[in-house]
Amino acid sequence: MRSVGSWPPWGRRAFYIGAAAAAVFVLFRWLTPVVLPFAIAFGLARLTEPGVRFLHQRWHIPRKVVAALLTLLIVAAILAALWFLLSWLFWEINGLIDRAPSLIARLPEMSESLTGRLDRWIEAAPPSLRDTLRRAAEGVLSGVSAIPAAVIGRLTGWVAAFAVKLPYGLLFIFALILSTFLISADYPAISRAMLKPFSESARKKILSVKTQLMNTLGKFLKAQGILMLITFGLLLTGFLILRLPTALISAMLIALIDALPVLGAGICLIPWAVASLVAGETYRAIGLAVVYGAVVLTRGLAEPKLVGSQIGLGALPTFMAMYAGFILAGVLGMLTFPILLITAKQIVGSAGKTRR
Repeated sequence: MRSVGSWPPWGRRAFYIGAAAAAVFVLFRWLTPVVLPFAIAFGLARLTEPGVRFLHQRWHIPRKVVAALLTLLIVAAILAALWFLLSWLFWEINGLIDRAPSLIARLPEMSESLTGRLDRWIEAAPPSLRDTLRRAAEGVLSGVSAIPAAVIGRLTGWVAAFAVKLPYGLLFIFALILSTFLISADYPAISRAMLKPFSESARKKILSVKTQLMNTLGKFLKAQGILMLITFGLLLTGFLILRLPTALISAMLIALIDALPVLGAGICLIPWAVASLVAGETYRAIGLAVVYGAVVLTRGLAEPKLVGSQIGLGALPTFMAMYAGFILAGVLGMLTFPILLITAKQIVGSAGKTRR
């Protein structure tokens, strides 16, 4: 059988693309839970390497001491950010629990108000549509009455899942901290050992791809920052039009939540709109629904194009990579597959140039 190097150019490209796709699938399907803490640790060690090298060479502080201090500093910053977010979340939950008795006491009144409003709308409709609208209204009322039980069930499920996964989370954090220190303490030796099996020309290619990948990652984060600013602008504009008293703070918090994987702006805006509708604040409910629709539409249209322009891919390949990543590996895959695609493109392009 002929070697890959003797294949025609289109055959080599197809082989490299297929091999890269297979490697990505295997990585995200089976190896991600095992590799993830060490991959993050290597990234953090790479991030701290300039500071470690400067302090070690300038002040002659032992490298392991500097690595330990910077590792603890980064870990402390990350834990502080997580503590702030969790504290805010628990504060909101406690506030909701404190307001729960008054909200439950208002449910019959709110239900009667909503029922009366729906009855008036149905009576104002043409006779041929009243039965259909009445059945739809009954479905809406049954859905609204089921919201408290659904919310309680979802919260209970989250608490149970959190309790089950807590030991794994603590083990993940411990592995991340320890591996970050160990990698940072011997980063130059580890980098040389990783490149040692390759030839000189292959090392140059790997370092070139690494540089391009880091550049691509920076541009990807820049694109996500721009998207967060766009979301914040849409939210703030909508909240100001609705004359919400906490427009600025609400827009900032929801934009931050929207940037986080899995959550999105809907986790705040949809319950808010439903609660406003049940409370009889129809104008606010419609306004919140319009704001949510504008955020989803704008982000859905802008994200593939903006991310693609930043990382050097077209809108269609970026969207395809995000969709494939979400199907194969969830939200993490949706975020990382575009970066992996541009990396594969750079590797294939470098291989093609070498063959020519």
